[in-house]
Amino acid sequence: MTKKNITLTTALLLIALLWSSAGEEPDWAHLLEMRLPSQRQVGSVESSSVLRYKPQRNPNYSKEAAEAYYERRESLIRGFYGGEQADHVMKKLRNGQELIMWIGVAQRQETIQALPLIAELLNHQDESVRRVATQALIWFGDRRGFDFVMSQMEAPDSTKWWGIFEKSFGGATPTEYLPRLKALIQSKSDNQVEAYVIAVVLAQMGDADAAKYVVPVIEREPETSVDTILKLVNVREPTVTVLMQKLSREGSPAKVKHAADIVLGKQGDLAAQQRLIDAAKRLIALPQSENADGSEKPGLKPKFIGEVTPAWDVDAVFALEYGMEVVAPEQAVPVLRDIAIRADNVYFSRTAVELLAKIGNDAARNALWDVARSAKERKRTFEDTIFTNIGKALMLFDDETSASLATIMFSGDTHGMETSQFLAETRGWEGLFKLEMFY
Repeated sequence: MTKKNITLTTALLLIALLWSSAGEEPDWAHLLEMRLPSQRQVGSVESSSVLRYKPQRNPNYSKEAAEAYYERRESLIRGFYGGEQADHVMKKLRNGQELIMWIGVAQRQETIQALPLIAELLNHQDESVRRVATQALIWFGDRRGFDFVMSQMEAPDSTKWWGIFEKSFGGATPTEYLPRLKALIQSKSDNQVEAYVIAVVLAQMGDADAAKYVVPVIEREPETSVDTILKLVNVREPTVTVLMQKLSREGSPAKVKHAADIVLGKQGDLAAQQRLIDAAKRLIALPQSENADGSEKPGLKPKFIGEVTPAWDVDAVFALEYGMEVVAPEQAVPVLRDIAIRADNVYFSRTAVELLAKIGNDAARNALWDVARSAKERKRTFEDTIFTNIGKALMLFDDETSASLATIMFSGDTHGMETSQFLAETRGWEGLFKLEMFY
């Protein structure tokens, strides 16, 4: 068997040998458990009858599922790039060439056989390489990445790791580390800034103890704490609710109000959810910033990302991006359908499509059918640029109408369709819209 044609099953055996040579067995259970935090209990998750997703095919489900998933993933990559280019990942990592770039490629392509090589780079002399290697291991759910960040945070000089700790480590919500995190925040309690950083990570895991460190900071500086407010969305604690109710009233900047409403909306506050709906609806009436020939309309095209113009409502965009996820599906679906079909901005429409796909029920599927049929008529100048996005969303659903419309949206891209169906069946929405596609 040539090197080009080696299967990933063989590669996984190689991982076992490498780990065994270090005196360890592959920690499959921990790796599978942590890979996709939102599906950590994937073995007990029931797939919706309207979706293609099969929990038993998720690589988190078992070692056998993981082997089958990564073998198929590699065959798709080889089919798209060819064997020689696909083999570059391992070759470059072994040779130590352009490590930061090739770690990124290994992550994007989910080259799981690269994990032992990436783990070795935690000892690399270049700090930038160590940081990227750490982020990649965490992204894969490899315990060595999480342990490395924890060891850096437990050290006296941890400031250089705060960003990765909050974004990568905290974003993965590894609740297995809660005891160490609680011990860590106690040991750092004299340093208010560092305690706050740790508390934000605890908040992302829904830990109520985070409130006593985070709430005072938000109270002092609400206008600069929007991102922190959003981190409290899973925290159920009375002081959080009281503060959010205060911030959602008149007197706070609109973005702060919306952030507070998102926390309240997640708690089931119907009035907060309605305020988010009303804000997101404003996007439908905003004008397109370009003419049909692609030329700019004077005064409408933003000069930089986020600039407020008559064609861009920052607060309404925020309500769409973050708020519609906490709105009850029966209220969210009609609004998202209208935005996806009528909003004269490709970003608004594409975001609404992704959120409909995330809801993933019958009503959302039917709304996506309407979106696809409307897009076929090319009523807006950008319709063809969101065909693939709509196709991916439809690929989540296991019925003939969705498959037929998805085929039209993919416009002959058979590789894109095949890959999307594979990811829809094995990872669901997370696979299609959170994993970085390789084509």
